[in-house]
Amino acid sequence: MSNEKTKALIKTYQMARNLSNYYISKMEGIDIHKVYEVNGVQMNSAYWILAHLVWTEHFLIVEGIGGESMGIEWLNDFGFGSAPDKIRNKPPIEEVKQRFEDVHNRSMDILNKLTDEQMKEGNNIEANFGGSKDKFHVLMHAIRHEPMHIGQLSWILKANGVRLT
Repeated sequence: MSNEKTKALIKTYQMARNLSNYYISKMEGIDIHKVYEVNGVQMNSAYWILAHLVWTEHFLIVEGIGGESMGIEWLNDFGFGSAPDKIRNKPPIEEVKQRFEDVHNRSMDILNKLTDEQMKEGNNIEANFGGSKDKFHVLMHAIRHEPMHIGQLSWILKANGVRLT
């Protein structure tokens, strides 16, 4: 059983995560709870974005591909459709960062055990990406989703005078 396609996707996913870790490492000293407004629209805070990335990877990879749950109580407060200003029990940023790593490590364990044939199977969350409900397309969505939010973090960092080179 081959896993060449899957390994290439895992490598791509890890490269996106490496970029995420770089930007997150630059957040020291900025107000991560600050909500920026652009053209009258309130954007998400750096804190919310990071917690949302934990939720997303858990939902897509741990649940969607692995069929598991890690039992993180606060996760759904940061899912799509959540209202950031209505979250009352925000975990400390240290916990969010730790869960960011824990969920990623579990996700990589799940992905590294899959063959290309298993990636053709239906996902566990009934998600449809690109007209397909297979695990392959769930991983493809995870690969394109994280950098989108890291781009938002880069804007927040730049707005705070943080050099990104």
